[in-house]
Amino acid sequence: MKKNTFADFAICMAKEYEPFRRRIMECFSLSAAEVDVLMFLANNPEYSTAAQVSKIRMIPKSHVSLAVNSLSEKGLLIRKSGENRKSVCLIPSESAAPVISFGREMQDAFQETLFLGFSAEEKAAFDALHEKMRKNLENMKKSKEKGTENK
Repeated sequence: MKKNTFADFAICMAKEYEPFRRRIMECFSLSAAEVDVLMFLANNPEYSTAAQVSKIRMIPKSHVSLAVNSLSEKGLLIRKSGENRKSVCLIPSESAAPVISFGREMQDAFQETLFLGFSAEEKAAFDALHEKMRKNLENMKKSKEKGTENK
C-alpha cells in the first residue's frame, strides 16, 4: 500500500464511521466526545481513567474532562476513587446500558459494512495482518521509550 493510500484510507474510514456515531449522538442527545468516552470505557474496561482515555483515544484532556462531567451529571458514568486517591476510575452506570447496547449495534453495523464481500479467510488474514501491525507499533513505542528508535 502506498504511503498516502494508507493515510487516505484511515481518514476515509473515520469519515464513514461518523454517520454511525451520529445516530448514537442523536438517539441519546450526547456529544461526539461523550459517545467516544462512554464507548471506549465500555469496550475497554482495563482502561478506566480520564488520562488513559485521553492518551489512548487521542482526545484532548479538556474534551475528556467535559465529557466525563456531563456523562456523570446525566447518570451515565460513575466515578470511583482509585487505589492511589489521585486517580478516579470511570465506570459506565446501569443507566448507560441502552446507550452502550445501541453503540455496539452501530459499531457492528459499521464493521459489517466495512467487511462486506470479504470471505472468512480474508477476514482472518486481515486480523493476522492487523495484529502484526499492532505488534510493530508496540515495538516502536518500546524502542522510543528506551531511546533506541530506528532512524
